[in-house]
Amino acid sequence: MIILSATWVVGTENRIIWEITDFSLFPTVIFVLFILAIINILFGKALHKVGLLSPTEMAIIYVMLSIASSLFAHDMMRQLLPIMGNAFWFATPENEWQDLFHRYLPKWLVVSDMKTLDEYYRGGFSFFTTYNMKQWLVPALAWTAFIIVLLFGMLCVNIIIRKQWVENEKLSYPIIRLPLELSGNPKFLTNKLMWIGFSTTLMIELLAGLHYLFPIVPSPGLKWSLTQHLTNRPWNAMGSFDMNIYGFAVGLAYFMPLSLAFSLWFFNLFWKMQLVFFSVIGWRAGGGWQAEQRAGAWLGIAILTLITSRHHIKDTIVSFIRKRSDYGLYRLAYFGLIFSAIFMMVFWYQAGVSIWAIPIYFIIYALLSIAITRMRAELGPPTHELHSVHPDQIMVMFAGTRPFGANTLAPFALLDWIAYGYRCHPMPHQLEAFKLSERLHININKMIIAIMVATLVGTIATFLAHLGFYYKYPGYAIWGTGPFYTLQSWLAHPTGPDLNTINHLGFGCFFTFFLMFMTRRYLWWPFHPVGYATGSGWAISYMWFSVFLSWLAKRLILNYGGSKAYRTAIPLFLGFILGQFFMGSFWSLLGLIINKSMYTIFP
Repeated sequence: MIILSATWVVGTENRIIWEITDFSLFPTVIFVLFILAIINILFGKALHKVGLLSPTEMAIIYVMLSIASSLFAHDMMRQLLPIMGNAFWFATPENEWQDLFHRYLPKWLVVSDMKTLDEYYRGGFSFFTTYNMKQWLVPALAWTAFIIVLLFGMLCVNIIIRKQWVENEKLSYPIIRLPLELSGNPKFLTNKLMWIGFSTTLMIELLAGLHYLFPIVPSPGLKWSLTQHLTNRPWNAMGSFDMNIYGFAVGLAYFMPLSLAFSLWFFNLFWKMQLVFFSVIGWRAGGGWQAEQRAGAWLGIAILTLITSRHHIKDTIVSFIRKRSDYGLYRLAYFGLIFSAIFMMVFWYQAGVSIWAIPIYFIIYALLSIAITRMRAELGPPTHELHSVHPDQIMVMFAGTRPFGANTLAPFALLDWIAYGYRCHPMPHQLEAFKLSERLHININKMIIAIMVATLVGTIATFLAHLGFYYKYPGYAIWGTGPFYTLQSWLAHPTGPDLNTINHLGFGCFFTFFLMFMTRRYLWWPFHPVGYATGSGWAISYMWFSVFLSWLAKRLILNYGGSKAYRTAIPLFLGFILGQFFMGSFWSLLGLIINKSMYTIFP
């Protein structure tokens, strides 16, 4: 099933539609789970059983598909495969890549053979030849080992923080509501409100897809761009300004805490108003200041998370040292973290990286990963992204390029893919799997095994699906040149610390501390730091209005109907998610079968 999903997503995102894996929930995984749930009920009735698959089996299927999908999704290994050859294929006498950094790229992590790269980039060939497979074998095996250990390290961190977030703080984990219902509640598919919500968004997506294929069919008209009306200064400083209604975003936002949903859409407008304000006063902040502020916010959330969890982490460390029998899983986690750290040190030292730079890089990456995992567990946004913020960029921001040298910066450029956009990050999916285990009473050891098996199979399936696709079709292995242009700039024009960007990052971090202080001190304070951290970005700029509508609907329901009305409406909003994801996945699958570009649910 993972291999089929990889073929589906890789073919779809490259040729049929655009970025179907930009969301916190993967539409293709929900599509499969929904089909299995229906089959489960139908066969269960025919055989006079509860179902062919138990809730445990359904949940494990969902988790394994989600973990695997996070790997072959747009923001992860789809970026890696081109990176492995780009430094050589796109090298020219003008950009001087060969002289600047080719000798610093470890041969066992890249593909430099021009014959196989010629077929790879031009298309019309087969990957499955002895010659081509031989060229990719060693780099693919090396990256597979790295990916497995990287995700194992994430899993160990999740094991350590699981009890604190799941049992002590009781975070809401809004993202798992729909998978939980499909896996463990057979009555969900008989709820009339669910089918009303499902039918509503399904018909909207059906009409939108037909309009794409046959323009004579009317469009649903649920996407409005106000950009063309904002042409005068200072309003044109906002860039694009869209008000779109996405059923899945409305549905997911319904399960966010009200203050967090408010903060998400409010801070999206707040980010845009900053641009307007800067235009009014005539200040040019520079191109990347929003990304740097958000990076500071993410790091601030990670630091606050560790501070909040410090007593629990201390207890787990003590149990690890004293070998307490009731904390066996924590011993596994800490031994796993030690192993992962040693592996990363040896792996990247062999790649030529200065040994002192390796822990700095991965500590920064771990903090960013913890931040998004926390935000997913607490807020559950429809999407989350942090473009143009990579650990090596933060290191260069503070120290400049000179302390690192080409031997460190060149191999780090190959890691650009793990921090491309953070939308498909696997670590939140791992922790959400633990929450599913807690809700459905699944043995956690069984879930850990399922996660690691999905990691291995998903990695192999990703390599095979992407390589098979890129060799067959020309012009799609185009991702991943950015890090080498950045590397070229760093090496050709060495820089010192960038105080301006440090200030932006520092402001984002300390503003996050301020928001958290106010949130915890005053109950009336409506602005949550998680909303500030996730409220800006390409994807959320399309979804903010949907979050606003959901927040408004939830507030009205709670004000006039109370908690009972809120609970009654839950299936309706889950139906909104399910209907749009089902129809959107159907269009992508149909396009793949008939080899035709199709309507996409986003943007």
